[in-house]
Amino acid sequence: MDVPADWLNPTPEQMLAALLDAARGERWNHWEHEVEKHAGDWVKSGDARRIFAPGEFRTIPRSVARYQFVELCAYRYNRRIVRGFYCKRLPFQGLMLMQTLVVLDPGNGEIIHCMRPDKGKAYCRRRGRQENLFVPIRW
Repeated sequence: MDVPADWLNPTPEQMLAALLDAARGERWNHWEHEVEKHAGDWVKSGDARRIFAPGEFRTIPRSVARYQFVELCAYRYNRRIVRGFYCKRLPFQGLMLMQTLVVLDPGNGEIIHCMRPDKGKAYCRRRGRQENLFVPIRW
């Protein structure tokens, strides 16, 4: 698979700009992950006592892109390069989301995941390895 070099090693600025652009344009990969279907992912986390309305849920990636404490990575998912954005204690509409993971496919500029990972950042580790790909970024 031919992948542009900047997809393999994007700068933090490029990653966050791409996420913010996708979030503002509400570009979600609905075929793989419907926003309404996954809005309930936050209920089991205990972060919120109710299911987020679709409009609220759609604003989570924008909040992640604007947050100053985010960890970033680029990794392979279904034979394509994607970008991961992970936050702990994300302030969101008067709530505190304890763990937030947003994944962006830079090939089509679409958000493909927005969830609270059950096992923290393990979702984005390389298969067969324990090393974590995330790099903490402090703005």
